[in-house]
Amino acid sequence: MTSSDMQMATSLQYVTFPSLHETPLDIAARMSTPTVGGKKPAVIILHGSAGPSMRETGYADVLNAAGIVTLEPDLWSARGIGGGSEGRPKTVVETLPDVYGARAFLAAHPEVDGTRIGVMGFSFGGVASMLVATHAQNDRFLKDAHFKAMMPVYPVASAYNRVPGFEFGDLVDAPVMMVTGELDEYDDDPEAGPKLVASLDPADAAKVKVHVMKGAHHCFDMPGANVVVTDPVSHRGAGGEVHMLFNDEAMETAHKLAVDFFSDAL
Repeated sequence: MTSSDMQMATSLQYVTFPSLHETPLDIAARMSTPTVGGKKPAVIILHGSAGPSMRETGYADVLNAAGIVTLEPDLWSARGIGGGSEGRPKTVVETLPDVYGARAFLAAHPEVDGTRIGVMGFSFGGVASMLVATHAQNDRFLKDAHFKAMMPVYPVASAYNRVPGFEFGDLVDAPVMMVTGELDEYDDDPEAGPKLVASLDPADAAKVKVHVMKGAHHCFDMPGANVVVTDPVSHRGAGGEVHMLFNDEAMETAHKLAVDFFSDAL
């Protein structure tokens, strides 16, 4: 299927929804809806520290072609921040009310099946899509429900249960597909994801699968990425330079993983 076929098969809208903060933020988002009839599953796609990019739209295109609604929120504009290591919120947790606001918006939408909503994200957004898998975070917003599936992509796998704010355990009853890069310099360890899963309680470990992308750096699925940035949380918290390099083959593999995972889980 070509990109033009996928565009013809979807309806694009730019929408806003309230976050679930005590004083709600007005979150802008891009929503793409397949034109097939009936209520459809949906996936929220969360950007990374740099803010919205074509990376999220690439995943949206392939998910739309599979009959899945997508919502791409811009979590930075409502906060008046520009992104990057100096222009992102101090913690991922403070953006979770945005994520659950996005879920509430989709659950109320006439085109969406509110029982079949997943979430995925990249880097900062990947951390968010890890944390919503835990009862500790999910139950703050939803008492008798949760996301149906989570797909965190390069979510700094080495930080969980080691860094405050990255507690990962006591998981909701839903599958998690973690995608990491073999050469990711936030982890400095290609086995960071598998090691995290191995450290979990067996009941939690059974819910999490890991796919390590061979030869892939952080942001391997961001077209045009070929930069070196400095981030104080890179190299397992030691800080320093990080190579962000696009890898077309890894991106295509990740797109297929997303379609297969969410088509099955939702």
